[in-house]
Amino acid sequence: MGQAKNRGSQAERIAEAQTKLAATRPEKLVCNGCGGDVTTINPVSTRGLRGLEAIWVGQCDCGQTTFAATGEPKAVDAFFFALSENTELTLGSQSKDGETHQTA
Repeated sequence: MGQAKNRGSQAERIAEAQTKLAATRPEKLVCNGCGGDVTTINPVSTRGLRGLEAIWVGQCDCGQTTFAATGEPKAVDAFFFALSENTELTLGSQSKDGETHQTA
């Protein structure tokens, strides 16, 4: 107990966490279904998901949901494996700016 106070006030810790999260936000996501740009991207909480730094989700105009995740490779793989367990999932990878995109 008390370690949080060593990292600053609550407002400072919240601001630091928001800055860290914003730094992981992709400029855009590329839809794995139609290849279109997904520009409305929202963060998803990674609380309790060890090894994942950030998860982002966007809804394409074609209706497909697109996810992006960053973190330790094994944790990212486990996240997408869990998503694909009960759904049909098209996997892909892209650069942060969305210019380079490949589907699996």
